[in-house]
Amino acid sequence: MPQPNQPHSSPTHAESELIYEGLGKHSAYIGGYAKWVMVLIVGITVGILLMKIDALSQYPLWLLGLVGLPGMLLVFLRHRTTRFKITYRRVEYERGILNRLVDGMELWRVLDVRYNQTIFDRLTGNGRITLIGTDKSDPELVLYGLPKHRELFGRLQDAVQAARQRGRPMELVGQGDFVEDMGGNFHQ
Repeated sequence: MPQPNQPHSSPTHAESELIYEGLGKHSAYIGGYAKWVMVLIVGITVGILLMKIDALSQYPLWLLGLVGLPGMLLVFLRHRTTRFKITYRRVEYERGILNRLVDGMELWRVLDVRYNQTIFDRLTGNGRITLIGTDKSDPELVLYGLPKHRELFGRLQDAVQAARQRGRPMELVGQGDFVEDMGGNFHQ
């Protein structure tokens, strides 16, 4: 008999168990910040050089450097409005500053889970997890810049295996009078 205030080990509880929910790491956006800092530096430099021309010397052209600030703000807002929710059942990726886009993938539909970390990612402490699924139009879902990415990769691999074993709806692909289930078996 289950004790009060203790989690049940039912399949619905396991499926809804949260693996991760929240924002990615801020360092995942370092490339965007670097680009706009360079625009800021170039703008200030061009402004100062233009001020050396006698006809333009009375204008505060160093303000051209401020052209990089909106870009930096855009990168910051992009980070703050991108959220991830990963459970043992599905992965959701939500983004958008003005408009919202939610993309997701059921874990039983995942064919492969890949992990990649470039040298730049290693320096910034980031990693890329790619879920490859059965969706024909958009088979890949990339998760980048999540905290504890290497641990999360292992947990996602386990969650995909568990989702496959839990039993899923049969996806049918027509083949004449026969249909093929996800296990590669043909039925009439």
